[in-house]
Amino acid sequence: MLDTVYVELIITACQMEADNIWMQGKLEIRLNNERPYADSDVIDEKQFLKSLDQEGEFTIFSCCCGVPECSGWKQGIQVSHSDGNIKWTNPNNGESWQFSKQKVENDLNDLREELKNYKRFFGQKGIRYVGVGFNW
Repeated sequence: MLDTVYVELIITACQMEADNIWMQGKLEIRLNNERPYADSDVIDEKQFLKSLDQEGEFTIFSCCCGVPECSGWKQGIQVSHSDGNIKWTNPNNGESWQFSKQKVENDLNDLREELKNYKRFFGQKGIRYVGVGFNW
């Protein structure tokens, strides 16, 4: 039986001064309706995207400071592929999940469309967009 996976784009408004406003995007991954990483952790989108096509160990999750070990990620996620599915194993705590690669790709395609709309909308208002997908 496959685990449920969701990949979503989370957009937040940021403001330093009255005339310095931008929109910030980040990925959120949920497996069986739970994030497999801490609230303060971030997703390394390059490692995540690479793991969709390759097997091996990937530092998909990291402390917000950029050092995975800082938040307990002594080892990266072990990734394997089989029959259109992806299996993630977290050697740090023994958890593992298996999910549909197609579902993740569908979510990413939806996310890319959302990004186009956000960038266009915010750009018309003179508001910058930064974060995940900035160069997509």
